[in-house]
Amino acid sequence: MTDLAHGLVARGRRVTVLTATGDGDASADPVPAGLRVVRLHRRRTGPRHGVLAKALGGLLFLAGSLVWGLRHGRRGQRVLIASNPPFIGLLGPLLQLRGLGYVFVFQDLFPRSAVLSGVLPAAGPLTSLWRRLMAWVVHRSSRTVVLSEAMADRLRRDFGPGLPLSLIPNWAVEAALPLPRDANPFARELGLDGLFTVQYSGNFGRLHDLLTLLEAARLLVDEPIRFLFIGGGAKGDQIRAYREGLGMGNLLQLPYQPRERLPESLGACDLAAIGLIPGAEDTVAPCKFYGILASARPVLLIARRRCDLARLVIEQDCGLVVEPGEAAELAAALRQLQRDPGRVAAMGRRSRALYDQRFGRERSIEAYAALLP
Repeated sequence: MTDLAHGLVARGRRVTVLTATGDGDASADPVPAGLRVVRLHRRRTGPRHGVLAKALGGLLFLAGSLVWGLRHGRRGQRVLIASNPPFIGLLGPLLQLRGLGYVFVFQDLFPRSAVLSGVLPAAGPLTSLWRRLMAWVVHRSSRTVVLSEAMADRLRRDFGPGLPLSLIPNWAVEAALPLPRDANPFARELGLDGLFTVQYSGNFGRLHDLLTLLEAARLLVDEPIRFLFIGGGAKGDQIRAYREGLGMGNLLQLPYQPRERLPESLGACDLAAIGLIPGAEDTVAPCKFYGILASARPVLLIARRRCDLARLVIEQDCGLVVEPGEAAELAAALRQLQRDPGRVAAMGRRSRALYDQRFGRERSIEAYAALLP
């Protein structure tokens, strides 16, 4: 969102951002002329990983955004609403009462994401209500942005054809420094500069498959291969259970890194992993995919092979694809790659070429600018 706001301002737009982050979460970058940041909640009592705590925070943000929009919004202005928290989409139809239009961005498809993660039941009055509300949000938007064709297809199946959809991929927030791993400062600090390293960097969310990777790490505990997990989220306990409960010295777990260190941390590996539980392939589009490509690292994708992302990785030969649960197959493939640095380097070059050809921040911001006259 920071990149998008700055990019729109650079194109001559005046932008106001409503956010629930406190001052301590703000980017260190200076705020350019033409950009106003309104912080609706300044106090934070700590990380909110619980569902109820997140829901309460989201409701407060929705209420604060609605009050601010009704007071300060002007007829003819357009609001860009990102789907986190998921019910923030209700802000769009409500602000239409003030004469504002809106573009809605689905970062993940709610309530399907909540059903897959077990937060909501597959059927029932609450889930049905949420489906109707989200259909209302999508149908009333001037455009609804999705991140992949698979997400667009799922929305059409769930909410009907003829939806006002636009496909705009996300982009790499940062890319790795163009250094070999053995010269990477972050890898050196961790003692990984001489070891084949598989990295999972980002959110350990409910829709992410970590167990296949952790099981492969257990099978490779005596091999010169290390597994680096950087980030946080609901499934972080799975990593700790393997590392501490099984005494696996080949696992290293770190918290999220500051943005200024991302160019080093993203490059501290030979292979970068993404994991999706079955069914999540058309519900989320992992943002880490773009950072991996831009960093010229091969992609290790744990997902069903028939999904769009898996087909892309296979067609471009820029990484490995294994199905969830195929830990033994993954372990065997990693053993082979550890012994074949030439193949790893070639897949990394193809990753970067794919990013340059099809993705990137400027392409995506131009597409958003076209939706926000």
